[in-house]
Amino acid sequence: MAAHNEATLLNEVDPDARSPRLRPWTLWLYGVPAAVVLFGALHLYGRGPFQPVAAALSTEAELERQIVQLKFENEELSAEIKSLKPGAFGIEKRAREKLGWSKPGEIIIHIPNKR
Repeated sequence: MAAHNEATLLNEVDPDARSPRLRPWTLWLYGVPAAVVLFGALHLYGRGPFQPVAAALSTEAELERQIVQLKFENEELSAEIKSLKPGAFGIEKRAREKLGWSKPGEIIIHIPNKR
């Protein structure tokens, strides 16, 4: 019983003599730098928690670029379709440019490229 009384007496005299507990500054001093080093090492070696996020952002940027390009191509094709509709001069213009056709009495002059 004497040992029990001494432990009780010790706790009453010095409250810090009890079992060690973590103080808030200890967590900031050791825990935060350790977490930063751990996440940094994982990220450096390609197994980090941010790698899937980075890959998704890269894929998203590539898909957005493709969307812009396809919208531009769709606008060009829509304009071409409108020019080829009946009553438009698009068919005649295309026949003249691509096939070298001409109307009777016209003379076609070909100018070579400067390359």
